[in-house]
Amino acid sequence: MKKKLLLMLVALMAISTAAYAQGRKGLYLTEVMVQNDSSVVDDYGMRHGWIELTNSTHASMEISSVYLTNDSTTPEKYYPVPLGDVNTNIPPLQQVIFWADGEPNKGTFHTSFKIKPGETIYIIDADKKTVLDKVTIPSDLKPNTSFARVENEKGEIVWEVRD
Repeated sequence: MKKKLLLMLVALMAISTAAYAQGRKGLYLTEVMVQNDSSVVDDYGMRHGWIELTNSTHASMEISSVYLTNDSTTPEKYYPVPLGDVNTNIPPLQQVIFWADGEPNKGTFHTSFKIKPGETIYIIDADKKTVLDKVTIPSDLKPNTSFARVENEKGEIVWEVRD
């Protein structure tokens, strides 16, 4: 009886650890736009640069414990995705947009930093050390174009400029 209980406990721990690891590994940067004069608008009707994150897993993912930043060397500058917002639970295989407007007082999806061509954008895990994903924006990215993660004809995931 004790062996069965121990085996069940070990199996439960393995499953929960795998689910946690899969969840974190399934969060990706998928598209970035630096200068937005003609794309989507924020909840205030404004156009700002934006960062799209994707939950690539088949389960909902709570992202309130991660950080977004364009400066991985200064944790004080990390934008913490706030706790307690129901909108930070990304459904399976869905995206969420963060506005890179430097105005975090406007709400959960407004970062404390702006982005510009040539910068690297990071998703940092709750430990403020583990980089979950990153992308360097091309220095020649033109206004109203985005830099997106796509699948090419070989089935490989690559980044490309989109008009």
